[in-house]
Amino acid sequence: MVLWLFRILYVILLGTFLFLFGVVDFAYNTIWFYFGIVGALIIGFVGAISMTLLFMKVSAVFRKNKPIDNKFNHHIANSLLLLAQKLLRVKIIVSGRENIPKKPFVLVANHQENYDVIVLKPIFKDLPLDFIAKEAVFNIPIIGEWIKILGNVPITKEADRAAAEAIIKGIRLYKKGMPVGIFPEGRRSFSNEMIPFKAGAFKLAMKPKADLLILTQYNVSNTFKGWPFKKQKIHVHIHPIMPYESYKEKNSQELSDDVRKIIQAQLDVFNKTIG
Repeated sequence: MVLWLFRILYVILLGTFLFLFGVVDFAYNTIWFYFGIVGALIIGFVGAISMTLLFMKVSAVFRKNKPIDNKFNHHIANSLLLLAQKLLRVKIIVSGRENIPKKPFVLVANHQENYDVIVLKPIFKDLPLDFIAKEAVFNIPIIGEWIKILGNVPITKEADRAAAEAIIKGIRLYKKGMPVGIFPEGRRSFSNEMIPFKAGAFKLAMKPKADLLILTQYNVSNTFKGWPFKKQKIHVHIHPIMPYESYKEKNSQELSDDVRKIIQAQLDVFNKTIG
């Protein structure tokens, strides 16, 4: 939706500025012809982005009172994230889609960059997936408004109590029938290597007796290598669901260690096959 809106606006603005700059009146072998084309491309792009963000701003006003599990709201957000993927010039290659359950679950994944959610959320396009996310992203103009509208939960790193409160809010979302995602590392690794997990993150699944959906992402940290001239491939693997019954006898540290091994094994596969 948002992606197509941007494309339509870009074509309209590009054509408009090509006409206003009189490009059709210049011979193709003159410098003014190329100045006109480049100018129209740049101004059209900036204008299309600006108008798309304005649409998101206005939409937020009309959609903010909808339930947090409203599928159309999540559809709008996913469409915006797909536009972001296009602008970042990344191709998302997903394996294991068949492992996504239809009932609520808790998603756990390795954490590489602030924009991991741009990669992950559109994969679950038919589900109102929310995340426990860094508080700072809630303050981003327009984007932050939509993050709040969808019901995502902010978390700070200043105190354990704040983290515990975020987990409790996440559990409430799950009990309302929504899938919830969390990054057990707690902070970005900036690479395809993981940093230690925080075992407390798994309370999000253990307390409400939720099934765990484990996800491994690879090469998100390479997004800006060669950008915008080089397109990057990001690989995502969705592992088979881990039912609550299969881990209910374990404590949070044991579960954390098991999940970390599963993600690491897939990272090793990616390293060997992709490099």
